Amino acid sequence: MTNISNAISAYRTAANPMAALDKAGAGSDENAADTGTDFASVLKDATKMAIGSAKTAEQASLSAVAGKADIREVVAAVGNAEMTLQTVVNVRDKVINAYNEIMRMPI
Repeated sequence: MTNISNAISAYRTAANPMAALDKAGAGSDENAADTGTDFASVLKDATKMAIGSAKTAEQASLSAVAGKADIREVVAAVGNAEMTLQTVVNVRDKVINAYNEIMRMPI
């Protein structure tokens, strides 16, 4: 039953990644004050989520090397980290392209 619960939780997190940030910051007033709707806050929150995903994948890999983790969990964690990294790179590219377009505009 635990595997099904974990799968459902992972699906919900993948469907709404910002909910994971809300749950993480729910117990702390400091984190609740940090989250916002301006662009800088959104990027900061997304960066925290990307770093957390990478750390989770690393922990899962270390657990697998030690023989304490199921390979399916490791593959899922690494896949999630890879997808998050690809998203971060795509957003970075879009921001750089937007900046370059603004710089090319005549004044």
